[in-house]
Amino acid sequence: MVNLSFDRANLVFRTEFSLGGVRCRLSTNSYKVLQHSIPWQGGSPNPEAKTFEMDILEDASMGSPTESRTHFRGVRHLVFAMLEPRSFVSYDLLRKQVRGVVSPDAASDHTFWKTQLLPITVGILGTTLGVAPLHCACLTRNGDGLLLAGLSGAGKSTLTAALARRRFAVVSDDWTYISRNRGTLVADGLSAPIKLLPDTVRFFPELHKFAPHKTMNGEMAYEIEPEKFHPVAEFTSCSPKWIFFLERTSVPGCRFVPCTSTYTRHFFKSNAERLPEELPAAQETRSEIIDRLSEYPSWIVRSGDDPHKTAEAIEQFLPEATLGPR
Repeated sequence: MVNLSFDRANLVFRTEFSLGGVRCRLSTNSYKVLQHSIPWQGGSPNPEAKTFEMDILEDASMGSPTESRTHFRGVRHLVFAMLEPRSFVSYDLLRKQVRGVVSPDAASDHTFWKTQLLPITVGILGTTLGVAPLHCACLTRNGDGLLLAGLSGAGKSTLTAALARRRFAVVSDDWTYISRNRGTLVADGLSAPIKLLPDTVRFFPELHKFAPHKTMNGEMAYEIEPEKFHPVAEFTSCSPKWIFFLERTSVPGCRFVPCTSTYTRHFFKSNAERLPEELPAAQETRSEIIDRLSEYPSWIVRSGDDPHKTAEAIEQFLPEATLGPR
């Protein structure tokens, strides 16, 4: 029987840290869990960032990992997640609270926190905390951010790795968290690895040194830290300046087609996660952020070239791009 007592007297370790444009107030009974917050400690937190509570119990009765896929269930403003290695987490979007019971294996595994628990948490709670989680990659060159969006299978992650090869710093690969700081939009990532499908080895021979493994959604993929492609390829935050929507074509070459703000707004709103009816303020905040973001210069990148040639074309195009919002 799992002990679900979340008495604060038993959660003797406490800390606060910033991630993804929000603040986490963590309480736990496990020093190992406490240590996972170290990479997000320090720095200059966003003064507008809102805080959520996270209570985590390490409980040996969770037992050893079992072979099962991560899955979620939602009931109005409540979300329940079963994660691997064997851990149970509940999210209360109204009260902005997270409570989880994790196995000793999960408590010891920094990859679990970096690629599962923390990204899932910010993805679920972020909108209630003034953050818009957007399904896109984010890179930066000299402090200027580039959002890279597109439909599933367009090749965003492969292009992200190719841009990292060209000294672009990677803020995020899959999900980017947009918030406001003194009226300016800020894009944050969680230092998650770049996920590449096995067939991308033909573009990156160095992947032969690694082994693909089963990821959270059940597919086989490489998960590679950005610095493996270039030593300065990882970054955690930037100010977005440009937006590119990647579209694959069968026609050789790379063409940049200017987008309207209507196109950008519709893309991000139509691909946003559905929110419960009890959270109208969160819906409004997300819409405001997307509306503001849609004012930035954006292009559809129609490419029939391999990711390295497409990355080169983007690098050459950027100096000619109009800076700042339209």
